[in-house]
Amino acid sequence: MDKGKITREEFIKLCLKETREGAKVYRDLWEALGISVDWSLTYSTIDERSVRTAQTSFLDLYEKGLIERREEPVTWCFRCGTSLAQAEIETQERESRLSDIAFIGPDGGDLVISTTRPELIPACVALYVNPEDDRYRDIVGKKAGVPLFNYEVEIRTHEEADIEFGTGLMMVCTWGDGEDVRKWKEHRLDTRNIFAEWGKLGDLAGPYAGMTTENARKAILKDLDEAGRLRGQKPVTQFVGTHDRCGTPVEFNHSPQWFIKVLPGQDDYVVRGRELNWFPEHFRTRYDDWVTGLKWDWCISRQRFYGVPFPVWYDEETGEPVVATRDMLPVDPTMTVPESLANGRKLRAEPDVMDTWMTSSLTPLINARWAEADNLMPRIYPMSIRVQAFEIIRTWLFYTVVKSHHHTETLPWKDVMISGWGLDNAGKKMSKSAGNFVDPKPVIEKYGADAVRYWSAGATLGHDLRYNERDVQGGKRLMTKLWNATKFVSTHLFDDDGKPRVLEAGTPTVIDRWILSRLQQVVRDVTAYLDRYEYSHALQSVERFFFGDFCDNYIEIVKERFWTPEKFEPAVVEAGLHTLHAVNRAVLHLFAPFIPFITEELYRLVFLPFGGKESIHVSDWPVADDALVDNGALEAGRLLMAVLTAARRWKTEKQVNQNFPLAHLTVAAPEKIAAQLRPLEGDLAAACHATEIRFGDAGDVETEIPEIRIALELGERQEKNAGA
Repeated sequence: MDKGKITREEFIKLCLKETREGAKVYRDLWEALGISVDWSLTYSTIDERSVRTAQTSFLDLYEKGLIERREEPVTWCFRCGTSLAQAEIETQERESRLSDIAFIGPDGGDLVISTTRPELIPACVALYVNPEDDRYRDIVGKKAGVPLFNYEVEIRTHEEADIEFGTGLMMVCTWGDGEDVRKWKEHRLDTRNIFAEWGKLGDLAGPYAGMTTENARKAILKDLDEAGRLRGQKPVTQFVGTHDRCGTPVEFNHSPQWFIKVLPGQDDYVVRGRELNWFPEHFRTRYDDWVTGLKWDWCISRQRFYGVPFPVWYDEETGEPVVATRDMLPVDPTMTVPESLANGRKLRAEPDVMDTWMTSSLTPLINARWAEADNLMPRIYPMSIRVQAFEIIRTWLFYTVVKSHHHTETLPWKDVMISGWGLDNAGKKMSKSAGNFVDPKPVIEKYGADAVRYWSAGATLGHDLRYNERDVQGGKRLMTKLWNATKFVSTHLFDDDGKPRVLEAGTPTVIDRWILSRLQQVVRDVTAYLDRYEYSHALQSVERFFFGDFCDNYIEIVKERFWTPEKFEPAVVEAGLHTLHAVNRAVLHLFAPFIPFITEELYRLVFLPFGGKESIHVSDWPVADDALVDNGALEAGRLLMAVLTAARRWKTEKQVNQNFPLAHLTVAAPEKIAAQLRPLEGDLAAACHATEIRFGDAGDVETEIPEIRIALELGERQEKNAGA
């Protein structure tokens, strides 16, 4: 929307309408995904509380001498018609042409400069050479004529003039880039601002006035060529600063703006960054590089309609700023002039609004009601964590640290968790503007919210995640497996009347103690991963345990006790039930942060009848119990799994269904290992569907453990089916 074609009031109404509609879309989506939010705490960055907080921040920094208004070159987006901060500029690579252009030397000869921006020639205010460049020593301090324009500029020296670039002559304009601004300030050069409104060239551009930079470049190059002043061109790769919102190349524009002085505080901000706990740790380097590489103070004023107004007026006679007092906030200076401030003076309202980050940098303080009488600062500030993507470390994270440092002399939070982007199937960042955005609503309708959450939790902390529907389908498969496994467990936990059985510990077997020991390890690992915000590793740990140890191995072994209970001691059967209940229940708890809907459903259907809190999501997190870790059982289980894995691999190679029984399974192993495996013969036979387990010397199938080899023999029916 072009702000030149709409009133401020109309524009703000449209923005508020869009905000309300957008907020509803996000709320519906977040609720569909099961994201837990206290909606009573939501706010808009333009509501009364946020405006009061942002204006209080302005006054606090102003009173501390950290904010000032000054007129100087600022980065500018002519498409959006506003100033920009350094953090809003992105660097993009593009192909351009380097043109060799002949200026007129003091003796009438040629002084050739190389530039990618010939349209800035009418803005030239000096030529620079390196003081060590002997080629130009005799002309330093003299004047050079600007081609096509009837004026001269001085030839000066500067150590940063590159002897090797082009001809060693450097054209300085007001202003082509940050180096031009620096030399303009340092040497107090003349000002020739050739840009007019909306980025077209102004009167100083002479016959090129009214042209866009692109058209002016073409016209000036044509005229230079005709005048014999264009001496050559060659292709070159150029890095251009662009506005991160619209992609327009930025320029420098001379105008009065409000600035927060961040350059003097660089060392303090680096120290604050090192006080934070970074997850992953290496992203602190990106923060350090940004802070130490700052070139300009933070320009916080914007020439927009929508935003928090500055609580400032100007004395019409003196031009001095007049700021509001805190009891006047929130205030819109364009709508009212407090009589106590006017005091007989004629005041003019500040028309600019604050940079969006001026408010967004206050999110912890807004939540803590810092600027309110009933603030929560002692209770919730500093906060626990900031969760954000890596590309806004330079904006949201940095500016929030700056504000907290100056307002409260503390960090805003203790931990920082950095995520990546969601990528499309081709590996490009997903966005609506690029047209590659995957609407989650139909995906949720097709596969369920848990499956979508499963996909998103697959992102390694700090890395991007490519969207692939197969990964969402993997989440759906997990839901099905979890449902079926818990259904199997539930059939044995309830009596014929549907009442929960009284579970006793019974007499656990080695394999019972093994799965309980493995569970303690997994609980410990998952908890440690989540404490470090490594959610993808946490999910993988639970998933591997659930599919491999619990479903493929323990359930396959233990179900023999329920199908043929007459073969086992009652206390052993009881131990199986007790262990199934404990492990399955813990697995649901470990999965709950990732797949909340199905875990809640299964918890209420199967495990709540045995006691506990009303929801799995308010229940206590599992805690590893060292007393349940049996190292002997863990080692025995490791040996058993090695045999079992090799047997399953052999069946797969023989193209035999895993449920088909073996006539014999012979284990060849040293006596020490065989002694550990003999008590597990029944478990191994149950899992392998083997009629008999033997121990001997023969063994032609390798296992994961080099000391163990096995030999297998199919039954007659299976041999026939396998073509053996």
